[in-house]
Amino acid sequence: MTFVIALAILASVCSARADSTPATLPVTTSSQEAARSFETGMVYYENHKWNLAVDSWNQAIKADPNFAQAYVWICFITGDPAEEARDREKAKSLIQKVSPGEQLLIKWLAGVREEHYIDGIMAMNDMLAMFPHDKRLNFMAAYWLFRWQDEYEISKKFTLRALAEDPNYAPCYNQMGYISSREGDIDKALGYITRYVTLLPNEPNPHDSYGEMLRFAGRYQEALGQYHTSLSIDPTFYISQKELGETYSLMGEEAQARKEYEKAIEMAPNGSAKAEYAQKMALTYVREKKYSDADAAYLAAASKAHSLEQWIWEARAYRVMAMYEPDQAAALKNLDHADALLASDTGKVAQLDLDEERAHVLRVRVERAVSVGDYTTAQKVVGQLEAMTSSGSSGNQQRIYRGAAGTLLAAQKNYADAIPQLEEDIANPLSMKLLIFAYRETGDADEAGNLIRKLAAWKVPSTEEALAGTDSAGTKSMVAAQK
Repeated sequence: MTFVIALAILASVCSARADSTPATLPVTTSSQEAARSFETGMVYYENHKWNLAVDSWNQAIKADPNFAQAYVWICFITGDPAEEARDREKAKSLIQKVSPGEQLLIKWLAGVREEHYIDGIMAMNDMLAMFPHDKRLNFMAAYWLFRWQDEYEISKKFTLRALAEDPNYAPCYNQMGYISSREGDIDKALGYITRYVTLLPNEPNPHDSYGEMLRFAGRYQEALGQYHTSLSIDPTFYISQKELGETYSLMGEEAQARKEYEKAIEMAPNGSAKAEYAQKMALTYVREKKYSDADAAYLAAASKAHSLEQWIWEARAYRVMAMYEPDQAAALKNLDHADALLASDTGKVAQLDLDEERAHVLRVRVERAVSVGDYTTAQKVVGQLEAMTSSGSSGNQQRIYRGAAGTLLAAQKNYADAIPQLEEDIANPLSMKLLIFAYRETGDADEAGNLIRKLAAWKVPSTEEALAGTDSAGTKSMVAAQK
């Protein structure tokens, strides 16, 4: 049974037990001041003001050093690996001093970060079964499933449950918009986000999300306008500044994108965002196929990540360099360096982050091996990935393994077996491109045509998206051929 199937079964169990206790999750604290700061942080989090949420939760901890729930929410969203590790351990140490529901919350949020996936998911479902009418809990679970697990159907289920409790609960319309966009229904997505803007017209994130939906629809100028509206409401809302860079980059205006990313790096309130945006800026050179410039930018980004103690981002820079590097020996050297950095990072970051990045490195090794016809090495690495995913690993690791296995099978012209593997890697444009070819080779023109259109419309920036060339003439000609 795959992780994804197991997750769906657990969600069904939760649903079957849903109407038992109509209470909301308790917040155990000895301080009213701490409780107020905690609630302020939760509202900030719902409005995507993550840095302010962490600040508020830290204020809550100052008022009540034994505030377990504040610690666990910090470890859930902070971008500081040291803060996450410290607060996760503190939350776990306080688990016997809080209510049974909060104990389940800690087991869920701490457990998945420590790669105790099955136990963590079971705790999440037990918690939701205990408080089926807690709109915030349902939304938070849905958000985690969408953002970190790409589990759209189950995320939708919990989001709609939250909306059933409160039809004006604004964050759910944002969530439903993104889910609809991933399902390919951009008109429905725009409708949900319009409702989100109506409910919170003076918050920056609804306009930011509306901009992203417009970008998904290819309406770039309107998208840019929404990001500027977001920044006019809150000039510190660095996410919208980053989105200006994303949009210009997808438009092919890479020099302007770099200017916007520079501003975003300056505005970013924490090291994780700065490290991330530095690599987004480096990706603009990959889009231009200026690989020497890309190397220089990624090396600078790796150095920045190291200075910010963003260890995963440092290793990731070398992994990405290996993805576009034309020379095989140089690519493998970059992968070896990424592996060495990850080995040295053990204990400094969450086990989940380490294992997922290791899995990404292994997938690139498979891609590099099949590119030179070395199927023996590729098969060995696929075996390593399979071993990593055999004992309750994350959904992301499962998909990385499936994508790698499908890549090897497609290279071996075993298209019938490659298709179900690649179909599991649902959000990776490189897998989509291979899947189009596999559909064609097996005579499934309809599925190939559907996926060609999806890939051509894919406006979620990533290294994989850039390398797949979703806006390239080749992809557009494939679309034209289907008409």
